[in-house]
Amino acid sequence: MQITSATHVHASVDMAPVKREIAVLLEWYHHLPRPLIAPDDAWALWTVIIAGTFAAIWLEQTYRWAGRLSGAVLAIAMAMALSNLGIMPTEAPTYKFIDQWLVPLAIPLLLLRANVVRIARETGWMFVAFHVSALGTMLGAVLAVWLLRPWVEHANQVAGIMTASYTGGAVNFFAVKESFDTSANLTNPLLVADNVIMVGIFAVLLLAAGSRFVLRHYSHPHIRDAGDGDAANLAAQHWRRKEISLRDIAAALAVAFAVVIVSRRIAGLFEQTLAPLMIRDVLGNAFVWITFLSMAAATLFHRAIERIHGSEEIGGYLLYVFLFAIGLPADLAAVVRNVPVLFAFCLVMAVTNLVVTLAVGKLLRLDLEDLLVSVSATLGGPPTAAALAIAKGWSRLVLPGLLMGIWGYVIGTFLGVTLGEALARLLP
Repeated sequence: MQITSATHVHASVDMAPVKREIAVLLEWYHHLPRPLIAPDDAWALWTVIIAGTFAAIWLEQTYRWAGRLSGAVLAIAMAMALSNLGIMPTEAPTYKFIDQWLVPLAIPLLLLRANVVRIARETGWMFVAFHVSALGTMLGAVLAVWLLRPWVEHANQVAGIMTASYTGGAVNFFAVKESFDTSANLTNPLLVADNVIMVGIFAVLLLAAGSRFVLRHYSHPHIRDAGDGDAANLAAQHWRRKEISLRDIAAALAVAFAVVIVSRRIAGLFEQTLAPLMIRDVLGNAFVWITFLSMAAATLFHRAIERIHGSEEIGGYLLYVFLFAIGLPADLAAVVRNVPVLFAFCLVMAVTNLVVTLAVGKLLRLDLEDLLVSVSATLGGPPTAAALAIAKGWSRLVLPGLLMGIWGYVIGTFLGVTLGEALARLLP
């Protein structure tokens, strides 16, 4: 007993200096100005935002664990940490600039490959399967609102945002988020839930592709022919480092700015019409027109547009900058409080998508592979659709999966805005 007592005394003596140092550090921290970077210090704000964006992209592409979390989640988490620790301000003119300029420009840049004629021609029956999955997403949104509305703030906005995301991807998520001006305290946990549930469903899709029970009930020609060996080559060709010139950058930005300004003018005209309120709200939304005109340009002028390199990379980078910026105004406590119910919301939508796709696909006698890739394309966009086809050796479905994911970008914003506006009017 004496040895134990002496040990305790010795430990307490050793810990005292450490505790004093911690107390001094905490006292110093609490006396620092809040925030450390002033809202009007634009150069410092941009430096942190650009550095944080680079860190998220670098981590995602360097470490497997970061890739599983996704760069989107990492960017938002880093930004929330900086603002909640009092380093970055929660409001600043710089953030409004990012909202108003970068997101509208990112959409046309990401959609310059959305040639609808090529998509319909090269995807075959997957084109039908994809729209079944999109229907499943919308039905899942309505079901989630019906089940969870008492616990979800602004349930119609969440349903619209997730309908856009689970039809297209992040570009649609943020377009509808900006359309509804949804709080960061709601969209940040929603984005985390979105990514986690998508990863979980991707694992389910991999299991379903190898399930004897599922295979007995669906035709599966690509599973029988798997192992061709050229899927990896197709993926490598798509994700290769691209050649880009100063002229490409100039052309891509010129097209993007032209699409945005024309879209804003058309939306402004519809806002002034006497059309019914819901039609006015949908067609008076600039993001709907940005999406439509981007698709129209990619289809009607495909020969000229296809010669522009690097537009996807520029648009993707702008979205990552926006991701980091939307994490800065978020209250960490509010985000954590909203996470559980939003996980349930996204889970209901994703499971409904899968069930509806498999059920209707069975009635239409569609191939299992087309159905599974379509679910992956709606929930995760082009990269996950291609990843599923590659992982299972379905070489002939890699390119159709990518094209269907791009088509989801085209229709996702319109579906999300329309459903969100409809629910806003139907819910008491």
